[in-house]
Amino acid sequence: MYKYISRNLLFVATVAPKGSGEIGSVTPEESWLVAYLIDTVTGRILHRVTHHGSQGPVHAVFSENWVVYHYFNLRAHRYEMSVIEIYDQSRADNKDVWKLVLGKHNLTSPISLFSRPEVITKSQSYFFTHSLKAIAVTSTAKGITSKQLLLGTIGDQELNFIVFTMNVRVERYFCLHHDCNPVSQVLALDKRFLDPRRTVNPTQAEKEEGIIPLTDSLPIIPQSYVTHALRVEGLRGIITVPAKLESTTLVFAHGVDLFFTQLAPSRTYDSLTEDFSYALLLITIVALVAAIFVTWRLSERKELQEKWR
Repeated sequence: MYKYISRNLLFVATVAPKGSGEIGSVTPEESWLVAYLIDTVTGRILHRVTHHGSQGPVHAVFSENWVVYHYFNLRAHRYEMSVIEIYDQSRADNKDVWKLVLGKHNLTSPISLFSRPEVITKSQSYFFTHSLKAIAVTSTAKGITSKQLLLGTIGDQELNFIVFTMNVRVERYFCLHHDCNPVSQVLALDKRFLDPRRTVNPTQAEKEEGIIPLTDSLPIIPQSYVTHALRVEGLRGIITVPAKLESTTLVFAHGVDLFFTQLAPSRTYDSLTEDFSYALLLITIVALVAAIFVTWRLSERKELQEKWR
């Protein structure tokens, strides 16, 4: 399937009037959340999904042909993250490589923004154990490197109280001192975990594509915290900027504290590590050159002996 890439896509999330207050202030029957994907040129709603018994606040990020958003599920008494991916169905028949090579399909022909594209959408929801203060996605120079979501989660340096309001389990946080701000950490989550094509038993082709078997919740890996043991107080946003190397992206988290680092979602495949053995590389090159020279001399001697026979 081809990704539907358009700069005119807009993601909008709305909640019921009673669901705009604090988490747990309403019952699941009184609150719902509706997510829209809208074409801003034609005003057409490309996709709409309703999450019954859900409540904000909603944190979302849009990249390429997908959007990921975070909210609270009142029925399940926990946070959720949902993903929506949109694909261009009008190019579904352009899969013949020979036709593309021979130029029988002109994929660079101009397309009117007022046309009605044939699109299909896939969506999936997963449980997530943390509340968020911010969300972003890694960006690289060419967009080749795998994507990672950067989640500004509330840290553990606050008192965590479990409050039951209207039979709903709600986590509320209170500072350890009077005038403190919420303390957050930045978690890097592989976008593959938020793939709507995930199934319980993926096929061999899906496994080769890197699709992970389906689970109901998203993993929290301690080693995936970008901030490591540090905390960002009063986190307000996360900004990512491409670096010169395609494998690397620059991450800046800002709030009361400022945090900056560089991240390699697919490892540094286009650069050498600091502990790279240059001596071993030089020895290998010298050995190869010597082997080539010895082989050439033996070949010359053998050819000369055959001529004298």
